[in-house]
Amino acid sequence: MNKGRVEAFIDAIIAIILTVLILEIKVPDRPSLTAFFGEWRMAFSYLMTFILVMFSWYVQHEVFVLIKCVKLGGFIGICIWLFILSFLPLTTAFEGRFPSYWGADLIYLAMNWIWLISARLMGYLLIRDNPDAKGLSSLCTRQGGVFMLVANTVWCFFAAALAFYMPFLGILTPIVTVIIQVISNYLYRNQIKTSNS
Repeated sequence: MNKGRVEAFIDAIIAIILTVLILEIKVPDRPSLTAFFGEWRMAFSYLMTFILVMFSWYVQHEVFVLIKCVKLGGFIGICIWLFILSFLPLTTAFEGRFPSYWGADLIYLAMNWIWLISARLMGYLLIRDNPDAKGLSSLCTRQGGVFMLVANTVWCFFAAALAFYMPFLGILTPIVTVIIQVISNYLYRNQIKTSNS
């Protein structure tokens, strides 16, 4: 399958997801700053999910620079990843609209964790389809390796346990994911330096 067409398809789906995300923030019924800033929780939820989606898009772009082709397995992995990603506007709206409801937080956390698993599956399938793609395996290890998976799983369980007492904590998941990603890249670079010494 032509990787350019698949990349364009991914870009289109992500653009739609971002559009649906912003549509959840409603214009106030009356012209007042109080009404405008009354939507701050929804706007904050949007910002957090926007960060996650854009981060995903960036990593996806890095992957597509390295791969040569998209075979059926990789395409199925991409479709599963996009399918999970397409639920983020719904879970974000639910979290933003009902910030004090623990169930909204749990659903948001679960969807983010499932998205992470789908990204790992997609990376595995693309590596399998492109065994000669130089640097792809190391990129996928840095971006979605065991450290990322374990650290994000620990965060999700921690935030889920606190959701009953501190609902809306789960919405910080994208920021935590980015921090974990930075740590993962740092650890990976140090491991490479150590093995080259």
